[in-house]
Amino acid sequence: MQPYLFPYIIIIIRVFFKEIFIMRTAVLYGKEDIRIEDRPVPEPGPGQMLVKIDYVGICGTDIEFYKLGQTPTPLPKILGHENSGTIVKLGEGVTDFQVGQRVLCGPPAHCKENCSPCKEGKTNICIHGFPRTAGIGMPDGGYAEYLLIEDVAHTMIIPVPENVKMEDAVLFDVICVALHGIRMSRFKLGDSVVVSGMGPVGLSAVQFLKAGGANKIIALDVTDRKKEAALAYGADYFLNSATEPDIAASIREILGSDVGADIVYECSGHPASVETCVLKAVKPGGQVMLIGTVQQPITFTLGTAQIFEIDFQSSFVYLQEEVEMYLQMLAAGKIAFPGMVTDIVSLDNCQEQGLGRKDRASQLKILIAPDK
Repeated sequence: MQPYLFPYIIIIIRVFFKEIFIMRTAVLYGKEDIRIEDRPVPEPGPGQMLVKIDYVGICGTDIEFYKLGQTPTPLPKILGHENSGTIVKLGEGVTDFQVGQRVLCGPPAHCKENCSPCKEGKTNICIHGFPRTAGIGMPDGGYAEYLLIEDVAHTMIIPVPENVKMEDAVLFDVICVALHGIRMSRFKLGDSVVVSGMGPVGLSAVQFLKAGGANKIIALDVTDRKKEAALAYGADYFLNSATEPDIAASIREILGSDVGADIVYECSGHPASVETCVLKAVKPGGQVMLIGTVQQPITFTLGTAQIFEIDFQSSFVYLQEEVEMYLQMLAAGKIAFPGMVTDIVSLDNCQEQGLGRKDRASQLKILIAPDK
């Protein structure tokens, strides 16, 4: 072999071994500090699996972690809990899945200890689950080329039907949050409803409520940019709760009633939206369904709602059966979410064009494609 070929051979070997053993990752180190790093591709041990990520959704929770520079477990951390991909390796003892199978891997994990909620089938509120959820708890998440599922037996892993596109399947998190909230509510055919917050969760709720036979659906948001999407997804009316002079009067006028809606779905998690839902949108004896996760103090006095016997119900994420329902409806062509994905970005650009995006308020769902 000619000596001048050696440098080229070394380059080829390095590239070859990097493709096999090294993966690109986006790692959170602190407040608004994401670093792109090469890390070893994990090797699955007993009870584990390795998934090559196709798409991972950027969640509002990820954005909060990014802005605050902290997660429930110590940094550095690879975020990403809305994961979709293809199984590439199975550890010893994993027999319910096959290499090459397309799957969703999402929150929450459930526990080995079989806590009371898990015994009741409420794995979404497992008291041990979230500290063990990839991208939220100790295990790293899907902002990477590969994801190691550290405990297959206690992780939500769901096969994707062959005729379902992965960019549709990966929307399971936001859509099933809405589906679970509606199933938890006391909604019935013919109810008049208000949905506050026209992000992906709120838009999904509008579509499900329309399909379920809601009489009138009023969508609320603080920006008129969401009006077109809200009406396209099935809302009968749209009101800008930030600029409407008297939101309560406008809701009553639309409903043709001297009271508010039968059920109000809060989907933004913003305290001002909660206040609007409770004090201005729901009828006496009606229900306020808290779907958005509220992480700031609420300032109104609960007695204001108590004297009208307002029913408060909260929901949290979803159950595996609801993700399976979503995939079945997609496969059957019964539902579609056009325009929900507004951008697909690379790992290298996940900070500038995703987590820290300047026009984030104008976006719906942003996905990361590690291979992009």
